[in-house]
Order: sequence, then structure tokens, then C-alpha cells
Amino acid sequence: MKYTKSIIALLSVIIIIFACGEDPVKVTTGTINGVVYDYSSGTTIGNANIVTQPPSSSVTSDTLTGEFKILHVEPGIYHVRAQKSGYDSAGVDISVIADDKTIADIALRVDSTFVDTTEAP
Repeated sequence: MKYTKSIIALLSVIIIIFACGEDPVKVTTGTINGVVYDYSSGTTIGNANIVTQPPSSSVTSDTLTGEFKILHVEPGIYHVRAQKSGYDSAGVDISVIADDKTIADIALRVDSTFVDTTEAP
């Protein structure tokens, strides 16, 4: 009887140890990181509008540094485009892989036809 209780206790401990292993959840999406910058000067451009084709959600952008991040992107081929007033829009084609970060830096050229209608103080 004492021997049976010891076996049951030992088996219980072994089951608990194996049950507490890492969760085998597989990551099925990737991330797109990038910076929008001026083609001529290399300075970053904040407040750019970032869109993807096919569309994706969760775009986070930094208004000062020009950095952006798109989370939870399904694997596949995407066209990432940046748009900003005073610049020609531009984009890059990228391939997103699950559980990986893909870089999509975008250089914008100044729009030579843009006329700033705001007056300086």
C-alpha cells in the first residue's frame, strides 16, 4: 500500500514536470519596420502616411523620427507606400515571413510642383 502511494506520487510529479514545458504556440505573422526619409538629404520625414497593398492594420508611426512599424502582418508579398504633402509618394515591395522582421525603408523626393500656401509668421 505504501509502495503504491509512492508510485502514484512519483508519476504525478513526472506528469506535472512534462506538462509545464514551453507552450508550443507557433507564430504565424511577421512585422514590417521602416523609416521614411528625404531622398536628397537623408533626413527623416515625420507624419508620413503609410499604407500597404494588400491592406494591413496596426500601423504605428513616430511623428518625429519617421519610423513606422506594422504588426501582425500575414506572410506574403506586400507593397509598402509612404505619402507626405510636399513629396512624391514612393514605395517598396517586400516579402513578409512569419516570426520575422522585414525592413521597408522608403525615400521620398521633394515634389517639384508643390507650392506651399501657408505664410511664414
